[in-house]
Amino acid sequence: MNRLRTLALDTPAPAIAAFALVALLPLLGLGGYWQQQVALIAIYTLICSGLNLSFGYAGELALGQIAVFASGAYISGILYNHGYTDILLGFAVAVCLAALTGLLAGIPGLRLSRWSLALVSFFYVLLIPVLVKLFESETGGTAGLAGILFPTLFGSRLDTTNLYTVAVVTTLLWLLLMRNLIVSRFGQFLRVLSASPTLTETLGGSVYRLRVQAYVIGALPAGLAGVLYTYLTGYLSPDAFTLHTLIALLAATVVGGAASVWGAPVGAAILVLGPLQLKSFEEYSTLAYGVFLVLIGTAFSGGLAGLARNLRDRRFRRPSTLPTDAPADISIPGTRMTVSGVEKSFAGLRALSGVDLTAEPGEITALIGPNGAGKTTLLNLASGLSPADAGRVALADREITGLRPHQIGRLGVGRTFQTPVDLGTMSVLEVVESGRFRQGSIGLLAALLRLPKHHRVRKADREAAATALSFAGLGHAAAQPAKSLPLGTRRLLEVVRSVAGEPSVLLLDEPAAGLDDDELRELGTLMRRIRDAGGTVVLVEHNVPFVMGVADQVYVMELGRVIASGPPDVVRADQRVIDSYLGRRGRAQPTDHDSKAT
Repeated sequence: MNRLRTLALDTPAPAIAAFALVALLPLLGLGGYWQQQVALIAIYTLICSGLNLSFGYAGELALGQIAVFASGAYISGILYNHGYTDILLGFAVAVCLAALTGLLAGIPGLRLSRWSLALVSFFYVLLIPVLVKLFESETGGTAGLAGILFPTLFGSRLDTTNLYTVAVVTTLLWLLLMRNLIVSRFGQFLRVLSASPTLTETLGGSVYRLRVQAYVIGALPAGLAGVLYTYLTGYLSPDAFTLHTLIALLAATVVGGAASVWGAPVGAAILVLGPLQLKSFEEYSTLAYGVFLVLIGTAFSGGLAGLARNLRDRRFRRPSTLPTDAPADISIPGTRMTVSGVEKSFAGLRALSGVDLTAEPGEITALIGPNGAGKTTLLNLASGLSPADAGRVALADREITGLRPHQIGRLGVGRTFQTPVDLGTMSVLEVVESGRFRQGSIGLLAALLRLPKHHRVRKADREAAATALSFAGLGHAAAQPAKSLPLGTRRLLEVVRSVAGEPSVLLLDEPAAGLDDDELRELGTLMRRIRDAGGTVVLVEHNVPFVMGVADQVYVMELGRVIASGPPDVVRADQRVIDSYLGRRGRAQPTDHDSKAT
């Protein structure tokens, strides 16, 4: 197989060149005042990039960045006053404090909901003046902490130009590390998490753990920014860490592009060179930032980075990332799934009443029945999205009843949903790659440092995704944005994503809903190929003719019970099925394919 090309969200080469040029500006005559301004841009870039990670990629509105920024600033000032002037020591302590602050703010908020995180983290901003006054002997209280001179680095005192260089280099190194994360499994996981926490769990990811990781990692650059800010200004006051600053940084994040690595320096530069230069702007800043956020969010939600990416993609078409010799056949390790006596009630309404079902490898097992029969409820129980009141669900001889969705996903249970999830700017190939999350760990350290393990995992994921696309006949669409595909192809893509993850059992929830005849034929062909490759397929579907044409075993449900089961011909002739669902002539009654099953 030819070596696959790496698909990157943002290429780092132009950015590295730009940062190198900025670092050399003092040698080209950049004065002390503008060195301070550029260093301030670097500082705000660090904070904005943290917001990008937690808010732009993970979809978590974390407003505690200013609190982390303040903690890094004050701890470095306190260390300096106690004789510890090395800037690397300040970085190390600030990063540890930032991680702790991120945990303290993130854990309680993430246990509740996304908006709870915003409220909890916002509360930390309000605590800044209180804590500064409480520890007045160390922080200087409302009068401020003054007398902070330039730090040392390896025993040598830094001057303005040296500090400028440290700020630019530190910011570049962080952005490169962040880019490494974003183009890794972890970054893809965050993008899926932002679109659908439910999908994330069925792919094998713990939503809670991912949110905490994103918030803690996103807090780290704010701690670094605090250290740099302390030594750049030489003076600390609570007035530098207010709600006004938070709103300004949030606006800079959105303008630059919240879901972009390199949008952060753009937004920070606009903030520093624009509003912060206008003293008269402060009186109306909150209103102006609010209007600005609304206008930018409405005009182009991806910010300036998103606009630049769209222009680039229009001008330069992405080449296909699939090799021409990708194999067309795969083997799927199917496992028997057994459902025994499962019961489920919602507020006293019995949704499932002692349901028994067995799905075998190499077979398509279909569930049909009217809306409200309990078909999707059964899939939710099997995938862990809803707990069973009684009964047992097992994979081979292993019981999975009571396990969390991500644990069941890790055991190999793949799942599609009635409505395909919009994964934003992810390409078709990246969407299929996301089905590989259950295969191994995320590997944060390996991704950050680009260790050999990361490259092995990346290559394996890319090859498995390419093979799955070729298997489904979608290799030609690998480089296209997934959201640009028609509905029928997106439904096929949901199935292909699960196939790439080598599922033990594949649960399909109404994949044929809304498809035309050609798309139905494509779906049927794909499902038969999955079956013939050894897969265990459980299909919930309203389109009875389609089911009867592809299924090996059919279970008919009514009011939470299985009223008939067997091969399609046997079920079609069952009088109870004819009376309750198919009608006197054995034909499906008209149903709304777009309606959601219970």
